[in-house]
Amino acid sequence: AELVMAICERLQQAGVAAGNIVVWDRNARDLMACRLTINTDRNKVRCFGSDVAGFEDQQESWGTAKIRLSKILTRECAMVINLPILKDHDLAGMTFSMKNMYGVVDRPDHLHGNNCNPAVADLNCIATIRQKVTLTIGDAMKSVYQGGPVFRPERVCYPDALIVGEDRVAVDRVALKMLNGYRVQQGLQTLEAAGRAPGYRDTAADAAHRLGTNDLQRIHMMEI
Repeated sequence: AELVMAICERLQQAGVAAGNIVVWDRNARDLMACRLTINTDRNKVRCFGSDVAGFEDQQESWGTAKIRLSKILTRECAMVINLPILKDHDLAGMTFSMKNMYGVVDRPDHLHGNNCNPAVADLNCIATIRQKVTLTIGDAMKSVYQGGPVFRPERVCYPDALIVGEDRVAVDRVALKMLNGYRVQQGLQTLEAAGRAPGYRDTAADAAHRLGTNDLQRIHMMEI
């Protein structure tokens, strides 16, 4: 909640009207679990879920992804700042920038086959997501490095970092390097060695998807 509200504050300082800012997720329950307050007053920063706004009737598709998008994304947002939390994921290997888009669709359970590959990459290629989600501010302050995506207090590391970038694939590549580093510190295999590499990351960078780069040699990183 602290990170979300800090970003809302900075947006207003930059001239964005409070009523033009929407904090949202798939449902209100998850937002409240993060200690956020549900609010639909257009004179204030709004906060509500797609369970309130609903999903579009018409299905959109790209490759294997055939879904209905949240009306918050399609009707309320001119642009989206993606705020994922870095976590291990039992199926996808890792959830961060691109996997977080499962929160904007009606049936994310339909996108988990074959360890979410190529579904994550295909989903991010849907035009509305590709064009509107322009920046990731990734929360890597406290991360579950094994046994995710559910919270495992005995498997938590504290990178105390934000990973910020416009290239969603590059952001995920940097996050994977960080997550693997903590796994090795704890005596675990990297996700690749454990057979749980997030293959969707490579798919997203291929010639068909062109969502960004996963080559660390081509990623310009600035540490602050």
